[in-house]
Amino acid sequence: MKNKNLAVFVLLVVCAMTFAGGKQEQQKSNLQESLKWAEEAGLNKTETVAELYEKAKQEGCVNLYGCTGRLEKVKKDFEAEYPGVKVNFYDLGINEMLEKFSREYEAGIRTADVLQLKEQTGSISNDYIKKGLLHNYQPRDIFTGVKKEYLSVTPFVIELDWWNYNTDIYTDLPISSWWDLTKPEWKGKFILLDPSGEPDLPVLFCCMVQHADMMAKEYEKVFGKPINLAADEPNAGYAWIKRIAKNKPILETSNSNIVKNVGGAKNMKEAPIGYGVSSKLRERDIQGFSIGVNPRKFGTPTTAVSFMIAQVADRCEHPNAAKLFIRYLCGEAGHKGKGLKPFLTAGSYPVFPSAINTTPNTPDYDSIPKFPLDLDFYYANYLDVSDYWVSVQP
Repeated sequence: MKNKNLAVFVLLVVCAMTFAGGKQEQQKSNLQESLKWAEEAGLNKTETVAELYEKAKQEGCVNLYGCTGRLEKVKKDFEAEYPGVKVNFYDLGINEMLEKFSREYEAGIRTADVLQLKEQTGSISNDYIKKGLLHNYQPRDIFTGVKKEYLSVTPFVIELDWWNYNTDIYTDLPISSWWDLTKPEWKGKFILLDPSGEPDLPVLFCCMVQHADMMAKEYEKVFGKPINLAADEPNAGYAWIKRIAKNKPILETSNSNIVKNVGGAKNMKEAPIGYGVSSKLRERDIQGFSIGVNPRKFGTPTTAVSFMIAQVADRCEHPNAAKLFIRYLCGEAGHKGKGLKPFLTAGSYPVFPSAINTTPNTPDYDSIPKFPLDLDFYYANYLDVSDYWVSVQP
C-alpha cells in the first residue's frame, strides 16, 4: 500500500514539473513572438513625424488607456495637429486599467494601443515589459539625454511625493525629520495616502527599509541617543513604520483629498500636514489652495522617484498611431510641443533635460533630496512592507 501511495505521489510530482516546464516554454515562446512583433512594428526605429503621420492616417485612430484627465487636452490638440487620426481616450484608474488590459490581452482582444500610467513599484517593468505585454518606444531624437536608469520604462514626467503644509498657518514646513512624526505633538495631525489603495507609501517604506542605517542615524540626531529596536522592529526603517502607525495618521484615499484637507479652505485656524504626490501642488495655482512645500528642509531624502509613462501595447492594431501619439506626448524633438505642456505644472518634472518646467515657486528638481531609484528592490519588497504596516496597526 505504501509503495502504491509513493508511486502516486511521484506521478503527481512529475505531472506538476511537466506542467510547469510546459508553461515556461509557452511563456518563452510568447515573449519571442512579442519581441518579433515589436521589431516588425518599428518600435526600435527613429522615424520622422511625416513618415509616421502618413502611416497613422492609414490606421485612422489610436486607442489610449490613461490615468489622468489632462489627456483630454492632449487628445484635443493631437487631433487638431493630425487630422484623420482620432484619439479614443479611456480614462481609467491604474488598477482598473491593468485589470482591463490583462483580461483583454489573455482573451486575444487588442483594444489598447497606448497605456499611459505610473511606474512606482517596478511592477510595470517586471510584470508587463519584461514579459512582452507592453513595449518601450524610445526614438533617439526624443530620448537622447534621458538618464539611463530611467529607461526600463518609457517615461515622460517624474512625480515625487512631499509634505504639504497650510501657508495661512505656517510660514515654513513645521517638521524637519521623518522622526518628528513619531513625537506626541504630531499625534493625529498628519495625513498619508492609504497604502491599501495606492503604492506611494509602500514604496516610501521600501526606501526606508533599504536605507535603515540612514534612518538609525537620523533617529540619533533627533533624539540624542541610538535607537532601541523592539523585537518586532527588524531595523530602523521598520521601526519608523510601526511608530508612525501608532501615532494615529489620518489616511486619505486620494492625493486630491490630501491637499484639500491641508489647504483647501481660506483662513483655517488648524490644519494637518499631508504627504502626497508633488503634482498636486498645481491646485495652489488652479484653485488657490493655501499649500506650501519645502522638501529641502529635511537633511535626508524625502521621496522616492516615480514616473508618468506611456507604453505601446503588445501586438496592438494601430502601432504607428501609437508611436506618433507618444512622440506628441513627449513634446516632440526639442520637447516644446503642445502634448507635454499639460504636464508642465507645479510639482511635475519632465525627464528630458531640454524641457524645463518654469512654473513659479516650484522647488528645483536637483535640489530635492531623493532616495536612489531601485525599482527591483521595490518590486521585491513592497508587498512585505505593506503586510508589515497592516500587522502594526493599533
